[in-house]
Amino acid sequence: MFVNLEQATTLIIERATRLVSLLVEDRGHDKPPFLPEEYARLAGIKRIEKADLGHDRADAGAVLLRFRDGYVIKANQNQNLARQRFSCAHEIGHILLGELELEPLMEDVEFQTFNPQSQAKDRQSPRERLCDAAATELLMPESVFKKYLSGFDVSIKSLEQLANIFKVSVQSAAIRIAELNVQPCLALKWRSQTGTKSKSLRLAWCVPPGGKSRVKANYMPVHTIAGHTSALYKAYQSENYVKSSKLFRLGTVTRRCPMESKGFGREETRYVISLALLGK
Repeated sequence: MFVNLEQATTLIIERATRLVSLLVEDRGHDKPPFLPEEYARLAGIKRIEKADLGHDRADAGAVLLRFRDGYVIKANQNQNLARQRFSCAHEIGHILLGELELEPLMEDVEFQTFNPQSQAKDRQSPRERLCDAAATELLMPESVFKKYLSGFDVSIKSLEQLANIFKVSVQSAAIRIAELNVQPCLALKWRSQTGTKSKSLRLAWCVPPGGKSRVKANYMPVHTIAGHTSALYKAYQSENYVKSSKLFRLGTVTRRCPMESKGFGREETRYVISLALLGK
């Protein structure tokens, strides 16, 4: 049997969707939030506990421990709650990956996806991508998220409301909006340029419309750096929603799209999230 990354992603999302269905049946409703603690018993997890994972794991959101009678997930108590929830759901993704028996196929997936000469830690990315996909479905099930999304316009205010309803980070909610919104849109994250004296922002990531969108297009902004006089930098410096427009490129086609942005986080963790509508 051979699977590529796209096929493996479909398989693990289907497995996560079945787990969501079991949870909905178990509790009798599909109202968010969907929390990792609710999935624990259904996924063979004995408990989820908070712990100080130490300096060596300062960036880790959670770790999965396997025992004879089940699993234990330790969530990094030094991370915010949204990060802890996603990390715990990510570890549940590792359990689902094991249940699908895809692990023996991962070397082939890694070979097809990455340069086989790259370091081992880089070649783990397919596993982590699959578990992130599972975590996204567990916390923001497609059918439920789309139902709630249909009641909102595409705006930063709506983004914050959806993040609060599903108890996820604004970054995770923004990515999910780009994946599932009926009207094609982009989600973007901007960060300050570290190590430079210039007051400017650099594009950290850009998520195009998802696989089930009517437009499967990898739009990218023409300019990936925003100076201190830009609307984006204004959003970075304030707590207000800032509306603007930006040029995006798809191949040889360039299009100006309306965009709304807002700054989140504090000091060195400060960033800006933007949502841009692609229109027709």
